Order: sequence, then C-alpha cells, then structure tokens
Amino acid sequence: MKYKIDDMISINNAEWRIAEFRMGRGREWKYTLSHEDTDGSYTTMSLNERAIDGITLVGGMIGSISEIQK
Repeated sequence: MKYKIDDMISINNAEWRIAEFRMGRGREWKYTLSHEDTDGSYTTMSLNERAIDGITLVGGMIGSISEIQK
C-alpha cells in the first residue's frame, strides 16, 4: 500500500482525500477517494494504485476528448 488514509491528491484542480483502501482481487490495492463539493455534498470514486500513480504523474485526469476541446 502506497497511499494512506487522509492523503490528499489533486485531480483537475480539485483536492481528493483518500477515504478508504482495501485489497481488491487479492493482488491490488483499491482506494476510495472523497471530494467535498462547495454545496457540502460529497463525491466519491474508486481507483486502483496504478491509476492514482498515473494521475499524480501527469497532475490531472482527462475523461474524454470533448472535455479537452472546451
């Protein structure tokens, strides 16, 4: 396990907090990330360690080509 609970990760200029981690499929760490929106609601997503490594390497995450062209 590389990331710890309460570590912060910046994704598309938003701070996401590691809320939970668990062993998935018996061989890879799965992390639940949580982000509090300005209205007080929470958004969560689940990523594996390799995905988080890629995001931190490039400093963001791009979902689709249409998001790039805005």
